[in-house]
Amino acid sequence: MRSEFILALQQLADEKGIQVDAVLDSLRTAVASAYLDSNHEYDDIDVEISPDTGEATIYANKTVVDEVTDPLREISLGDARSYDETVPLGEIFQIDVTPPNFGRIATQRARQAMQQALRDAEQMEVYTQFIEHQGEILVGRVTRVESRGVFVELGRAEAIMPVAEQIPGEFYRVGQRLRVLLLEVAEGGRGTQLRVSRGHADFVRRLFEREVPEIQNGLVEITGIARDAGVRSKVAVRSQQDGLDPVGACVGMRGTRIQNILRELGQEKAEIIEWAAEPRAFVANSLSPARVQTVHISPTERTADVFVHPDMVSLAIGREGQNSRLAARLTGFRINIRDASAPAETRGVAAPDEEPAGADASESNGSGEPAEDDGDIDADVAGATAERPAAGSAET
Repeated sequence: MRSEFILALQQLADEKGIQVDAVLDSLRTAVASAYLDSNHEYDDIDVEISPDTGEATIYANKTVVDEVTDPLREISLGDARSYDETVPLGEIFQIDVTPPNFGRIATQRARQAMQQALRDAEQMEVYTQFIEHQGEILVGRVTRVESRGVFVELGRAEAIMPVAEQIPGEFYRVGQRLRVLLLEVAEGGRGTQLRVSRGHADFVRRLFEREVPEIQNGLVEITGIARDAGVRSKVAVRSQQDGLDPVGACVGMRGTRIQNILRELGQEKAEIIEWAAEPRAFVANSLSPARVQTVHISPTERTADVFVHPDMVSLAIGREGQNSRLAARLTGFRINIRDASAPAETRGVAAPDEEPAGADASESNGSGEPAEDDGDIDADVAGATAERPAAGSAET
């Protein structure tokens, strides 16, 4: 039958959400601290807690030697064998050094130390629990909204979502259930600190992984995300299996998958872009829904001059330059939108040669980068441009 002491420890452990062993360790630490505060003779001690009564016993550790030179740390072989006839030389022998009135003193002095030790154990339990879920989406409840951020309850812990990690334009209310990305788990002076986000690009990544089975099992890979939180995201995907349409897999039957993601993002639009190993094709795809005529690439300067029909210039640039800006972040190229009908001398670059889309594949060096024999490369990529904005974009 379990003692009342152990049952009380179990209740305390349940309230704090930690293990009984952690409570016992905290109690031993507190008792040792109380003893060392009032007794300075011994510094190498062990504490044992009776599981039946909860009484503490202090043992001083001494080394068994032939001749004692330090009485506080050593004990003679003869004295040690008066307690235990089998003890050998060099063994660590424990002597009971519990003071007569230590029970009352320990109770008074150990209380604060134990409370601190319990808080430390609780924080370590929180850290251990959440560090395994860093980078994942968790569901929490909003507990309060302040100027410095939104506080979200995640089980036994509370996380903060700073203003910079919120989706602009979203309204949060106390009691609201919220999906958040666990961005950081850090140990600080005030315990474990949890930082969550809804504005991070990985929040969109995890939503796609959650909704698209092909991404979960590795058949479709997200190669990059460019996001203006609350407004628009571009997600580049590629297939790892021949014949599998990565864009269609992310959109889902009748758009069910992408709609579930958009429902979580509120007013934000999400556009799925098909990744291409050929930089010119990838740049052209990234500017969807604009239709691109030709792309002029400078691999050394990481710039791309994109030629579009006059009617497509504003669409390619986007409102306040957003479409071209997201495309540049997604591809890693600085993108210049050019009017294909403008005279060559006003473009700032040479007029691109008109070559079939299939011919430019021979200029690739096989590593996904275009050949650099002639420096800048001009090619017609009209045939490589994504021609399904209705399926690949959630904007339509």
